[in-house]
This record gives sequence, structure tokens and C-alpha cells, in this order.
Amino acid sequence: MTENRGKNSILPEPPKELYGKIMKRIRKEERFLLMKKRLAAAFLVMLGSGAMLIPAFGAVRTGMAESGFMEFLSLIFSDFKLVLAFWQSFSWALLESFPATSFAGFLAVILVFLGALKYITQNLKTALSTIKYKIA
Repeated sequence: MTENRGKNSILPEPPKELYGKIMKRIRKEERFLLMKKRLAAAFLVMLGSGAMLIPAFGAVRTGMAESGFMEFLSLIFSDFKLVLAFWQSFSWALLESFPATSFAGFLAVILVFLGALKYITQNLKTALSTIKYKIA
């Protein structure tokens, strides 16, 4: 059934709240798209920092082996009385041989990894519930 709409025909007026609903849905979709981009970026950061954990740990281990830190530390277990007698000198020797730079790098990689993991776990529930809502 086709209607003949001429110049004098009046089209039904859309409800007044329709514009607000459309704009609200557009903003919701924009926020969802932004959340997806941020989650993807956080996932890539987590993968990258996770891959960097292995070389960073290797640098710490190599630094400890080169500086003799582990040998000084093992004195605590092998000759504790000597360590107690010269505890000030022993403490300075430990501090001087500690590979602080590589250890700081290792901690930085762990911090980035855990920060990305925290962001993903906080926002993944929201993203999944939005996807579930869109499918239904």
C-alpha cells in the first residue's frame, strides 16, 4: 500500500526525546571505542613489558655476578660471626657491589607490567559488559 504524499501532507513529528536518546547513544559508542583503544594499548604495553622482564632479569643477574654481590651475600650464611664482627664494613661492601642501575631498570619494567595489568583488569569487566549489551 503506497501512500501518495503531496506538498500538503504532514509527516509525523518524531518524539522530542528522540534527539537526546540518539546523542546519548552516540556518546556511549564513542566512549566504548575509546575504551577499546585504551585496552588494546594497555595490552600491547603489558606484552612489551612482559617480554622485557627476561632481559631485565638477566641484566640484574649479570650485574650481581660481575660485581661480586652474591659472594658478599653468601658470607652471611658461611661466616656469620665474621660478618657480625665487621658489620659496618660488610654493609658498605654490600652497598657498593649492589647493581643498582640494572635493579632499578628491572623494577621499572615490573612497575609498567603491573600498571598495565591493573588497568586491563579494571576496565575489562566494563568492556565485556558493554559488548554483551551490544550483542543482546
